[in-house]
Amino acid sequence: MSAFRPRDVSMFRPYPDEVPWELLTEPPPAGAGLDDAAVAACLDANFVRVAKHADRVVGAYALRPVTATRFELVALVVEPGHRRQGLGRWLAGHAIGLAETKGGREVVARPADAAARRFLAGLDFQPDGDALLLTLTPE
Repeated sequence: MSAFRPRDVSMFRPYPDEVPWELLTEPPPAGAGLDDAAVAACLDANFVRVAKHADRVVGAYALRPVTATRFELVALVVEPGHRRQGLGRWLAGHAIGLAETKGGREVVARPADAAARRFLAGLDFQPDGDALLLTLTPE
């Protein structure tokens, strides 16, 4: 069997039973530790995607429109068995791309812990008060 690669996953709008609630609500570092408002954002299938590998959900992200041009990355989670293999970075790129296709010019995130903050800083998110901000430049 070959090694797992992030591009081996398929991205989908989730069916209701495919949203990985246990990962989204479990406290960091194991999960995203979402509060009720963030969980509500995960209910809008237009802004939620799940990553599936071998017909199993292995990761997910959720965006929330803040304004017409600003989106919040409210969750980005990867199943423990698929962490540290590039899937989180791949999901973040997909989320940024989705925000951009919906007219986004900024993506803001409020990381729950230092590891998440370092991860997003590695993707060029910059400090913006208590949040991190990625400014998208149109081509």
